[in-house]
Amino acid sequence: MKLREGTTYGSAWMFRMLIRLLKSVSTKAVYCFMAVFVIPVTMVFSPGARLTFRYFHYRRGYGWWKSLCATYRNHCLFGQTVIDKFAMYAGHKFKINYHGLEVYKQLMDSPKPFIQLSAHIGCSEILGYSLHLNKPCNVLVYGGEKQSLMRYRKASFGDSNIKMIPVGTGTSHSEEIVEALDKGEIVNAFADRFMNANKLVMATLHGYGVKLAKGPFSLATTRGIDVIMVSAMKERDGSYSAYFTPLPYDRTLPKNQQRQQIADGYTAEIERLLDMYPLQWFNYSDLWE
Repeated sequence: MKLREGTTYGSAWMFRMLIRLLKSVSTKAVYCFMAVFVIPVTMVFSPGARLTFRYFHYRRGYGWWKSLCATYRNHCLFGQTVIDKFAMYAGHKFKINYHGLEVYKQLMDSPKPFIQLSAHIGCSEILGYSLHLNKPCNVLVYGGEKQSLMRYRKASFGDSNIKMIPVGTGTSHSEEIVEALDKGEIVNAFADRFMNANKLVMATLHGYGVKLAKGPFSLATTRGIDVIMVSAMKERDGSYSAYFTPLPYDRTLPKNQQRQQIADGYTAEIERLLDMYPLQWFNYSDLWE
């Protein structure tokens, strides 16, 4: 199974079998099987592999052989994060080290809403099964996702105060988003993948222009609410490190400049984390200018 354009591929039967397997087999054994039998085939046929190779070769300046090895390791790590999510469905727990959690708790303790941004690096979804929020968090998810996977997510979130709002299917859910903000809740969105090519904000990553979704930034600036970026990066020992980084902006500036400030802070945080975890770039879409 793989993720492309927001969809995790695989049937409900495959999901059930994987979850049953992870209840009796260690994740490391599944990692090894995937690395030997799945990833090499995926790299041959996946457009994402070619985009990832170009990322390492042209954006990070790696040589040809180093880029190829990095692409393989990147796919292995991405597969591990997918397996980790299903392991969570199977009841596994992962150690998570938190950085900047106090700032995040202050936002949660406030009656005001805030925007929580994520990116396709690491595995921020893993936090949904470990953080105990004292205010509802509305996660914008791709509405074309398989219903069986959506059910697993909902069941695994349990009483963690997380709700999912489907987007990107042509059906407007703006009323649910506005209602959540009116209630002082959290809205979580990914800004590094866009559905509408006419609604973009340009920013810079590794010195190159990238296209970001305008919606999450406009949502924040229209209401003048706080923005924080939340990421969870996989460590060598199998644990995760969670990073909570505020994205401040000058609310006295014109709205387009406010959006740009948040977007620049967003890509700067992505770049900072990728300098620490260079193999965990899991955005298999072409967002480069």
